[in-house]
Amino acid sequence: MGDIRAVCSRLYVMIRERIARNIVVLLLGVMLLGGISASAQCPVSVAAGGNRNGVKTEMNIGVGGVYTMLQPHSTDVVLKPNLGYHGNVQLALVFGKTVGIQTEVCYSGSSVDVSLTNMDFKRTVRTSTIDIPVFLSLRLLNIVRLNVGPQFTVMNRAEYSIEGETYFLGPLYPTYNLAAGLGIKLLGNLMLEARYVYPLGVGTNQFMGHEFETTSSRITAGLTLVF
Repeated sequence: MGDIRAVCSRLYVMIRERIARNIVVLLLGVMLLGGISASAQCPVSVAAGGNRNGVKTEMNIGVGGVYTMLQPHSTDVVLKPNLGYHGNVQLALVFGKTVGIQTEVCYSGSSVDVSLTNMDFKRTVRTSTIDIPVFLSLRLLNIVRLNVGPQFTVMNRAEYSIEGETYFLGPLYPTYNLAAGLGIKLLGNLMLEARYVYPLGVGTNQFMGHEFETTSSRITAGLTLVF
């Protein structure tokens, strides 16, 4: 029974990751074509950058750290998350000077130490996610940015090994989240950005025969290069 469950779990992860890769490729294409299209349609406003009635585009690249606050709904399982990393590619359409619509593709990697309270057993679970937020973005005083909107987790992988065999913990993060961020320009095109991700659901996980649900929220901080 355990082998059948493991095979089904692997098939599920493979199918989900293939779908996630296709979605990411599609969205990157849409982001690129959208930026080219907007630039072609509004060449005056893009060049001037100050036309309130125009639309300009921004493509940004960011890197930073991520910390996940995990709360297992179980007295048998203990989760201790470690600091991780993330990188993202952003595209924003800015209407005038203060309002924009921003989306991105963000990859995050981290690890979680998982142990059982009733036995001396611990494993490090490697996690990786691909997230796609869609933000309403406000630009204030040309140095402050406020972002808020939904964030969709389209790939969610958490696995660990026992004697060479790979096991899957299950999705630690829900598909639907709500995110809010603050960005402050430092020097030139460099921006310091922080974000809080609130989960709109729970993940169902399994570790050594113990099935439990997990609530997870995330904090990210890093530097973004604005083009």
